[in-house]
Amino acid sequence: MSFSSLEISPKTLGLTFLAWHNWLRKGQKIYSNYRLYKIPYVHITSLDHLDAMKKGFCCVDEMWSIVDARTTSTKKNKIVGDILLKSRKRELTYVFTAQLLDLLDKRVRKLIDFTAYPIMNRTETVCKILIFRTGFPREDGLMKTFYFKTPLVFDFYDTEEEISMEVESGEEPKIIFQEDKDTPPKVFDTWEDANRAGEKYWEENYAKLAPLIL
Repeated sequence: MSFSSLEISPKTLGLTFLAWHNWLRKGQKIYSNYRLYKIPYVHITSLDHLDAMKKGFCCVDEMWSIVDARTTSTKKNKIVGDILLKSRKRELTYVFTAQLLDLLDKRVRKLIDFTAYPIMNRTETVCKILIFRTGFPREDGLMKTFYFKTPLVFDFYDTEEEISMEVESGEEPKIIFQEDKDTPPKVFDTWEDANRAGEKYWEENYAKLAPLIL
């Protein structure tokens, strides 16, 4: 398992790009606690959904509000801590956003394998993501740098969505592919079916698209 955080705005943009990259370029199953468009995903709406995941790439927006270091005694924080500890055996990559790394529980920071800093140019047309080793990033720990075009990625999610997660949902998470926010989501019985729908959509609409990654 890999575990990371995105600390600096535009954090959700960078998180969404990594979801797209890991799905279309690396063939990973995507889990997300916020709505994605043009990317098939399993919609995670509660902590028990997180606990049930196995093998794939999980992007969690506003994770800092769940594992805030000031609430270590709450039921939510205990559950999340247990989930993160178990996830190393499940072939899962967790990537989450955080306002500030200092707000995270120390247990979580010790589990982080890498930290990503997304930075946009002045015209907001290109984003650079610097990826550092561990949850205590230093200049000599720079591992990789991504550059990508932002206009299309902004269409992959709703920038105004407010994220919330329950401790328990009582329902199975839905497997979804949705073209855009004006089109109803399609719900599938299996990840394989949703993945095929996503791949077909990209082949038909973006086969001749200029490279997203610079």
